[in-house]
Amino acid sequence: MNLRAGLLAVVSVLLTLGVGLTLARADADYDNALATAPQGIALDQIFTPGETANNKAQVVTTTNGQTTGTQAVMVTNAKDQFGTIWSTDENAFDLNRDESVSMWMYFGNKAGNAADGMAFVLQNDSRGLAATPSFGKKISGETLGVWAVDTNTKQTDPAALAQLAIQNSWALEFDTHLNKSDTYSKAGGADSFDVGLTGPHLASAYPGEGESYRLVKTTSGLIITQTAYYATLAHQGVIAGGNDLLSNGSWHHVTLDWDAQARQMTYRFDDKDPTTGNEQTGTARTVTVDPAVVDPDQTGKVRWGFTGATGSSYANNLVIFENVPGLVETDATATLTDLNTGKVLTDGASTRGTHEVQLDYDLTYEGGKQDWKDVTAKLNLPDNLEFEKINVTYANGDRQTVDPDKVADNQLTFKLDSALSATNQTAKIRLTGTVADQKQASEVAAKTSTFTAVNGVTTTDTVHFTIEPKLDIDLLLTSVATVTIPAGETTTIKAQVFVPEGITITNADLTVHPTLNGKALPGEPIDDPDDNLSGKVRYTPAVEDLTVGKNTIDLYVEDNYGNRSNTITATVNVTGGLTFDQVAKQSSFQQTTLTGSTQRVKRTNDWSVRVVDSRAAGAKWHLQAAVGDFTTSDGQKLAGGLTYSDGQSQIQLNGTPTTIHQGQSSANQDVTDVVDDWTDDTGIQLTVAGHAVSGDYSGQIDWTLTDAPA
Repeated sequence: MNLRAGLLAVVSVLLTLGVGLTLARADADYDNALATAPQGIALDQIFTPGETANNKAQVVTTTNGQTTGTQAVMVTNAKDQFGTIWSTDENAFDLNRDESVSMWMYFGNKAGNAADGMAFVLQNDSRGLAATPSFGKKISGETLGVWAVDTNTKQTDPAALAQLAIQNSWALEFDTHLNKSDTYSKAGGADSFDVGLTGPHLASAYPGEGESYRLVKTTSGLIITQTAYYATLAHQGVIAGGNDLLSNGSWHHVTLDWDAQARQMTYRFDDKDPTTGNEQTGTARTVTVDPAVVDPDQTGKVRWGFTGATGSSYANNLVIFENVPGLVETDATATLTDLNTGKVLTDGASTRGTHEVQLDYDLTYEGGKQDWKDVTAKLNLPDNLEFEKINVTYANGDRQTVDPDKVADNQLTFKLDSALSATNQTAKIRLTGTVADQKQASEVAAKTSTFTAVNGVTTTDTVHFTIEPKLDIDLLLTSVATVTIPAGETTTIKAQVFVPEGITITNADLTVHPTLNGKALPGEPIDDPDDNLSGKVRYTPAVEDLTVGKNTIDLYVEDNYGNRSNTITATVNVTGGLTFDQVAKQSSFQQTTLTGSTQRVKRTNDWSVRVVDSRAAGAKWHLQAAVGDFTTSDGQKLAGGLTYSDGQSQIQLNGTPTTIHQGQSSANQDVTDVVDDWTDDTGIQLTVAGHAVSGDYSGQIDWTLTDAPA
């Protein structure tokens, strides 16, 4: 007798171990989901499980040590289950104002073998927390816990079928299993809603409305024909994909935005990266939700939550909430400022190694039923920024200092001292520091930071930017520092660029910036056709930019990253001579109406001819002008031409150089403004003949300056 008892005890132990091992294998995916759970909120007093006897949904605590305080809703995790969880009365969805809800969802890792999924539901079913499809004896996974139960092969009325669903509702399904049976033998098996679709999908419709269903007639095909009906679902706003769209072992982020005025719901799927938390485009759909359907009594409020159901197959289905409507409404932004330039960095912008920077996280409480308190800031800071000072400033004037030594591996976690509320709406977290000294340009990725409390989570991303290297560039003058040239000539200043060993800069990366006699001139690229790595600078000032006497030329080079070299200086002495100081590149005459008679046309004020003479006193010179034909763009010649008048005589100008001015140098450098003494009746004028044809005419004047008397 004792021996039997011992044997029974041993058998009992073995059975217990066997069951335990089986459960461990089955729950590996479930355990992994909890261990990799993203940051969410606590769900106490926000949600409550549905009040049905077969409800298996429950709130569980996640096990990811990086996202403490997060609770998840386990909707289903086994075969033949129904799960539902609903908002409390105090946390209803307000149809009269814009609302937003965001969450992370997990659909297991079974890909094409997953079943069946979940549904986000708005409902005003009279059963309230006990709302459920009318399953009968067996749970139908196809319903996802909200749609009608299609088990009656004789049902021909969509409205009657819809009565078996949760009433006064709108649902967004996350369907991991295709229900596509469309034969007589399969009719009545609640496995036909997805006929016509090709894979797992998101879609929406009204579960309790006949318009959401279509009943399709099918026959047995035997000698004696028998008829049966199966139902398909009128999917709206479909987002579809392959077998790994949902049940791929990853968490998926979903955001729903309700536009109260437009009566539209926009849902965005995979709009955050599950690994980094960075915002991404995802896929969005917008559908109309009629308040008259979900709120027939016009209360302005609906209960909301999640439902799920499984049949002979299943996958783990969990939901983590980031924000729920009306509880707390918060916002966060991140701004990075280059303090050396005063510029706020935008996506793709650049800063430079060793520059001082300021990173601001601005948190805002926008409203809600509760204060946003006990907020933990989890800052994921950009690479290659070193911060020396961190403080928090609140709207009410409170200040908080954070030790920068707590930053480890570009991460900083700390708790805000003050709650954000209607009377203390903002907190600015400011980090100041410097950009690491980089020897080559480096890209810095955007980073997502999270701000969490038990009643609300918000995130924000920094910009992605480039750190340009801070390089010491040396410029050495290799030509003589002082050169003397005669007037009318120029010279070339030579220099060599040096950069630190190990750094490669091409000529194309460098620009020469000249300053001549205090005037900055346009930059020029280094152009060495023989060697793009030479670093040889060759700068030749334009003849017309040099003045007689001492000319000071300053040069520095700048690379593509804004690093500047030292400035070198060369002196160019231009000996005495006779040159043009200034000649207008384009001059014109006033627009004139032809009269049919010969007439003289006056100049405009854009004429300029200046001569500089630094020769010995008494040297003479004369200025000549030669003029070609004036024509229109199509070759029409002007009947008329230019004349020159000194006030006493009139000279016709033509293609032969004609002296119009004479001068003589004095002991000092002379600048003669030839045009300055012209009046309306003297100087160059345009004479037009009476038979001239109207049009826009242009021609050319060639000026010649000769250092001898005429």
